[in-house]
Amino acid sequence: MERATVIVGRKKAIRYVTACITLFNRGQREIVLRARGRNIENCIRTVMLLKKSFYSELKIREIAIGSDVFERGRRRYVSYMEIVVGR
Repeated sequence: MERATVIVGRKKAIRYVTACITLFNRGQREIVLRARGRNIENCIRTVMLLKKSFYSELKIREIAIGSDVFERGRRRYVSYMEIVVGR
């Protein structure tokens, strides 16, 4: 089964928690939470809310960090973080 991906943005963390709970209830075993730039903090907050409030048995399987390159006139690097969580 392929991993589901939740792109974490500027909304409140509880919105992304709800999305993850929905995916787990649909049978997903692992979910990838991905955030870029300033939203990385919100991604971490989402994982901690999931773990502390809803799924105490939640495991953080993998954390990947890196940077994406954007070319709009000039080259820009934007950091990203991917956190894989599973039950």
